[in-house]
Amino acid sequence: WHGWAGNPDDLWPPFGDASRPAGQSRADRRDQQRRDLFQDAKRRPPQRQRLSREEIVDAAIAIADAEGAEALSMRRIAQVLRSGTMSLYWHVSSKERLLDLMRDALMAEVEVPEPSGDWRSDLRAFAVSSRGMLRRHVWLMDFVGGRPPLGPTTMLAMDRALEMLETAARDYETRLQILESVNTYVSGAVLREAQEIRARDAERAASEEFGGDAERLRAEWRDRLDATGLFPRFVGFLDQNIDPDAPETMDARFEFGLECLLDGIAARFGP
Repeated sequence: WHGWAGNPDDLWPPFGDASRPAGQSRADRRDQQRRDLFQDAKRRPPQRQRLSREEIVDAAIAIADAEGAEALSMRRIAQVLRSGTMSLYWHVSSKERLLDLMRDALMAEVEVPEPSGDWRSDLRAFAVSSRGMLRRHVWLMDFVGGRPPLGPTTMLAMDRALEMLETAARDYETRLQILESVNTYVSGAVLREAQEIRARDAERAASEEFGGDAERLRAEWRDRLDATGLFPRFVGFLDQNIDPDAPETMDARFEFGLECLLDGIAARFGP
């Protein structure tokens, strides 16, 4: 939509702010530009007079990537841009509006394939790209539960995705349901992966705290469970020494679930 001659603001819905609740890719390059902006903040002259909305949004995304969404504030953005806080409001009316703009900007990192005629392959590529974007900006998971911002970039991605699914279903409602099912799976998978990372960090800290006793304590816990006779299959699972959250199997587990979902869609709507 950047080639469109009109005002991008005119493409947003006519209601207020949305509710909250191989090689270097285009997304990688954009992320690097945001990191450079964040790291170069101290070298910028103070009280810069010229700001753009895109620069403010990029700075906000860089802050959220580096420090988490909870660190995001107009004051923090102004510090990074070496500008006055009030000057940001000439370009962005509120923090809520800023979050809409950030979410819409990040949709540009999701690759929606040109329809190839093989909707399953196209939909799979879309799901993998969506997961990649969310993994790069995992803080975004705090906001995906709300209504999507429906900015021009988001609507363009949705339009292309609906076109991609034309060979799967004729009516818009069914295509939208397919798309929502895949988006729900991707969001759930990324949320689970974020939880796994936090759990590994907690387990690593516990192992460091207990040192050599960690394995002994785990073995004693296993024996207590076994002695009750209530959990034979769970104890058998422990004896197999399978790590369901192993980082080296994360991609394979995502692919397994995605293929199962696509199998179900294909069984219902045909090849």
